[in-house]
Amino acid sequence: MTDFEVIGPYAIALLMSIGALCAFVWGVLSGALSGADDAAIRFYRTELENDRIDAPIEHKHIEQADE
Repeated sequence: MTDFEVIGPYAIALLMSIGALCAFVWGVLSGALSGADDAAIRFYRTELENDRIDAPIEHKHIEQADE
């Protein structure tokens, strides 16, 4: 019983890391990780466009102060 208490957590950790490695290799080989940068770039461009649209136009404030 004491052997399982010592070896058990290490065996479980080893099985979990082998499972994570298998999932990573499967993802790479199936191409699931091939377009990750494209989504980030699309999100960044959308944020830039939203900031450009939502930004207040300062020259209108200047024209109103001159009048």
